[in-house]
Amino acid sequence: MNIALIISSLLVSLAGSPKLAELAEAQETAASESQGVVLQQEEQLQKNPFGKKQLDELQKCRFERSALIRLACYDREFDNLKIGTVPVTLENMGPMWRQAMEQEMQRTDHSTGFITTRGENGTTRIILTTPAVGVPPPRPVLMLSCIDRITRLQVALPKPAESGAVTITTNKTLFKTEWFLRERGYLWESSRGLPGIDEIKRLMGSEHMTIAPEQGSQITFNISQLEQAAKPLREACRW
Repeated sequence: MNIALIISSLLVSLAGSPKLAELAEAQETAASESQGVVLQQEEQLQKNPFGKKQLDELQKCRFERSALIRLACYDREFDNLKIGTVPVTLENMGPMWRQAMEQEMQRTDHSTGFITTRGENGTTRIILTTPAVGVPPPRPVLMLSCIDRITRLQVALPKPAESGAVTITTNKTLFKTEWFLRERGYLWESSRGLPGIDEIKRLMGSEHMTIAPEQGSQITFNISQLEQAAKPLREACRW
């Protein structure tokens, strides 16, 4: 209770005025409601993993025109965070999601070119990955693979998707498709085999690929090197 309320209460007790009593009660109610709003705001700030200053700095990254500079900006600001975050536990995720994320952990710079890994002992296992651009970590990862001579196009997501209905846009094409939801919704997967190969072919020769789900934010990948990077994959899967 503040000084004004104390004085009002004293006046009420001395004068016994009903109007003063009503005024004091109204002030006390207003103070109580204000305190409730403040407490709610504090609770929201506690739930928010970022402080206001950190959020302001992260927002500035959005205005960088270059995708690579924007990506580096997000990385820098997240490296500067002084608070703890709760990482996704790899052990609790599906095998293909882990494959995509673990391969991207090998990346030591802010590039967005494809990382390629090959199977050992001559196995036909080729995996290409690249991170989404323009978004803060943890980023979605685009993964193309040839495993057991089956071609796959998959996207590992930092949070589960609600639907596989997406619109794909590049600087050369636009089409709607229905992807499968795998691994508890954390993995989008296009059709395997020939239908999946046809989708990959439609992406070749483009600079960027943007995936727009029916719900949620769109995701953009740099695929300017896809045609060259996919050569060993095409050879392994014979298409």
